Amino acid sequence: MPGTLHRPCPLCGNPAPDVLAQLSLPQPSHSPLPSGYRLVACAACDFVYADTPAVQADYDRYYRQLAKYGGPTGTGAGQNPADQRRLEALADRLEALLPGKDAAILDIGCGAGGLLQALHRRGYTRAEGLDPDPAAVAAARAQGLPVHAGLATESPGLYAGRDFDLIVLSHVAEHLRDLDWLDGLPRLLAPAGALYVEVPDPRGYDCTHRPPLYYFDSEHINHFSPRALHRLFTRMGLHPVAFPATPLILADGTPYPAFAGIATQARTGIDARGDGDTPCVDALRRYLADSLQRGAARLSIQPPIGPGPVLVWGAGSWAQRLLGMGTIPLAQVQAFLDSAPNKQGQLLAGKPIAAPADGLSRHPDAQVLVCVAVNPHQIGAEITRLEPGHTRSLHFITEPT
Repeated sequence: MPGTLHRPCPLCGNPAPDVLAQLSLPQPSHSPLPSGYRLVACAACDFVYADTPAVQADYDRYYRQLAKYGGPTGTGAGQNPADQRRLEALADRLEALLPGKDAAILDIGCGAGGLLQALHRRGYTRAEGLDPDPAAVAAARAQGLPVHAGLATESPGLYAGRDFDLIVLSHVAEHLRDLDWLDGLPRLLAPAGALYVEVPDPRGYDCTHRPPLYYFDSEHINHFSPRALHRLFTRMGLHPVAFPATPLILADGTPYPAFAGIATQARTGIDARGDGDTPCVDALRRYLADSLQRGAARLSIQPPIGPGPVLVWGAGSWAQRLLGMGTIPLAQVQAFLDSAPNKQGQLLAGKPIAAPADGLSRHPDAQVLVCVAVNPHQIGAEITRLEPGHTRSLHFITEPT
C-alpha cells in the first residue's frame, strides 16, 4: 500500500486496508478539513472509511463552527416537512425500545433538537441532548429543550454517573474520526438500556437518484455495514439485537438509504449477527467504479455555458466534488452562492462565497450554474423570488438518459 496510513481501521486496527480511490474535495478557505483523502476498505470488518489526514480536533472545530447542522433551520431541527417526517418516524422506532414515559434518553449530536421535540411531545420529558454547535444548542434551548454544549467524544465524561435507558446516535457515527471513545458509552447505560445507532446504508448507494460520488464527501468519513456495526457493538461489550432498514425520504421525494443498529447492555436472548449475503465492501467497490466512470465520461453542463461571467449556486459537497473532477468552468466563475451564513465570506477554489441575493445583485448579467444535488430545479424559483422580473440563464449538471 503506497504511503503511510493516517488512520488504520478504527474498528480492528488493521494497518493495511485496501486503497479504493483518491478523492479530491476542495474546501472553503476557513475549513480545517482536508482537500481530499484516500478511500480505503478493511475487508476483515466489511468497513470502508476515509484515510483522512485531519485529526479529531479538526473535525471538532468544523462541527462547532462551520457545519450545516446549527441554528433553528439546520438539518435535524425538524423545521421542514421532510425533516419533520424523518424525526417522527425515528421517534416511532425509538418508542419501541423504551420502558415507559419516564425513560431517560440521551441524543448525542442532537442538532437544534428536532428529535427531542418529537419525543417531548409524546411525553418523554426526560429526553435530553448534546451537540457541539453553539448555534444549535441556543436554538434548542430557546425551545425549552435540555441540551448541553459539548463534543460527542466528551459524552462518557460529561455524563459520568448517569444511567440512560436509551442513547441515540442518529446519523452521527459516520462523521467521527476517532471511535475509541465509544467504548465508554456502555457505562452510561442502565442495566436494561439500549444503544441506537443510525447510519447511511452502503448497500443502497447507487447513481439512480443521486449524482456520482454523492455518498463520499468531507463529512461522511465512515461507511458502516451491518457487519461493521456488529463488530463495533461487540467491541464495546454490548449485545447486538437488530439491524433494521431505516430509509429516509428527502425533500425532493427520493429515498436515502439508511439502517440502524440496536444493541443492549443486557443479553436479551436475541443475537443479531449483522451478516449479509454480499459484503458491503464489494458493493461499494462497484458503486465507486460506476461513480468514477460517470463522473469522468458522462457529466455535462446543459444547456452549455456561453462566454461571460458565471455564478455557481452551491458551495457544498456536490460543488466540491465537481471542482475535484474539473467539471466547473472555474475561469469564468465570479463567485459561489450559498445560503449558509458560516460559508459566506470565505473563498472556494479562490473565488468568494456570497449570499445568493448579494451575489446576484453584484453580477446582474452572470449565468448561473446550479450545483445542488437534491432538487436542483428549485433554484430557479428561488432566483425568481430574489429577482422578480429579471431573467437569468440557468445551467445544470446532467447525465445522458
